[in-house]
Amino acid sequence: MKIKMNLMLAGASALAVGLFLSAGCASWTANTAGKAVVSELTSPPVAPAAPKIALKLVRVDSEETAGEDGKGANAVDGDPNTFWHTQWQDASPECPHEIVIELTPPATIKGFTYLPRQDDSDHGTIKGYEFYVSNDGQDFGQPVAKGEFENSKNLKTVTFEPKACRFIKLKALSEVNGEAWTTAAEIGMVPQ
Repeated sequence: MKIKMNLMLAGASALAVGLFLSAGCASWTANTAGKAVVSELTSPPVAPAAPKIALKLVRVDSEETAGEDGKGANAVDGDPNTFWHTQWQDASPECPHEIVIELTPPATIKGFTYLPRQDDSDHGTIKGYEFYVSNDGQDFGQPVAKGEFENSKNLKTVTFEPKACRFIKLKALSEVNGEAWTTAAEIGMVPQ
């Protein structure tokens, strides 16, 4: 019985040491008597987490709010099942379309992301685009990135030289089927 109890205690001790070590709390070594010796480790300093950057809709040039919930704020609500859709009921303004978003706090970014609408339709999926940054929300200067997206539902990521800014603007120059609309399930940024 004593041997069985010693084996159980030894197993429990080994399990406790293993859990302690897997948590990164300490290291252990065996002393000359064969017993485990636990010693504290000093952790390297951890850099403070970067502040979370909130995205807030400033404006869109067009949105559909009568025929469906296609408001511009849907592009920054964190929900891939909602989307911004430019107007289609009663009128369909032609491309280009644009959305302006404020970053709080201002940040240095090195890219942006575009998630097309995730339902069964591809109406409004952006093909040609330009992306701009600004500190005042008025002067956006020249685009920091431009190109064309492939026609898929996948998240698209575009990178560029890091830029400090408070506002971003995505301009949709064309739609994948040559239609007038623009849609976006989510627009995000890639922090430096």
